[in-house]
Amino acid sequence: MVQRILVLDGSPAGDHACGTAACVANTDGRLQVLAFRQEAGKQAAEGVSLLAAQALRHAGWSRALGTAPDLVAVVVGPGSFTGLRASCAAAAGYAVGVGCAVVGVTRAEALAPQLDDALATRPEHMAGWLVVTPARRGRVFVEDRHGARAVTVADWTAPEGTWLVAGESRADLVFPSAVMCPLTHPDVEQVASAALRRVQGALPARGALPVYVDPPEAKLPANGLRAAPV
Repeated sequence: MVQRILVLDGSPAGDHACGTAACVANTDGRLQVLAFRQEAGKQAAEGVSLLAAQALRHAGWSRALGTAPDLVAVVVGPGSFTGLRASCAAAAGYAVGVGCAVVGVTRAEALAPQLDDALATRPEHMAGWLVVTPARRGRVFVEDRHGARAVTVADWTAPEGTWLVAGESRADLVFPSAVMCPLTHPDVEQVASAALRRVQGALPARGALPVYVDPPEAKLPANGLRAAPV
């Protein structure tokens, strides 16, 4: 049974960029956050391994004490290219180091139970839910239960029907008919819960690999690469 879950998240992008690490205990399905570390900024997302070390130390979890995490859960996107790369690498490396399992969780997978509950309370027919999060330069990520895509705000064409719209960038897209949901980004308990559902087989397998929707911003130099040293 999974009793100790290390949660890592470096996915938030743009003005919301941050790094998060938490130790979450699972007692017969009841989740409790024992340690939580979060810092704002792109650099914090890139340094999520340091936040993880602080959270583990605060929770008293270590391999030496026989209390290493049983599972590492990492948010795999969509989101910041650099933040996802750093947090997924940290998650995979730590899991190898202590010999535990590691799984990836997308933002929408973590928010899905709450979004489904919100849909169920609406008396009118709803087409479904969407999670809209920041991308780059006038673009946003749009995730539903089938996957994620990046769209340009200026070229956005809303799907038919009435949608429940969540996420930090939910107000950036125009809908002819929509209900704005206050949910923005999953908390560490929601991420841990989704990871447990994945381990138990309720969600299809997903490793600690970033969900890259947009290509990386890095480009080859105009004059090409330098010649190899001799």
